[in-house]
Amino acid sequence: MTEDDLTEDARTDDAARLYDESLILLTSVSGTLAALLRRVSKGDATALKELTAKQAELEYALKRAFETEQRFNDWKAKQDRSSWSDEIDFETVRYDIGCRLARLRSCCEAD
Repeated sequence: MTEDDLTEDARTDDAARLYDESLILLTSVSGTLAALLRRVSKGDATALKELTAKQAELEYALKRAFETEQRFNDWKAKQDRSSWSDEIDFETVRYDIGCRLARLRSCCEAD
């Protein structure tokens, strides 16, 4: 199933779910990182190695959150643009048709 096949609600729910998951991951990793920093400050040498791995996880979580937010914003902008095209200005359409009919009448009357 492509993204275009999803309903608006499903896309919104999916983007919100991904954002929530990213936030949970970020909170978890930052909490672990704080605990590791406390261990490092107490002189735990193994915590320094773990700290590097957790930093990578934190950077990944941030990147994922930003990507999810960008995808949601792109989708939202696309939805906003598409709603504009759904509105038809009937007055303008009537005027354009009237002008075309007037040109046809004048053309036909000239013969």
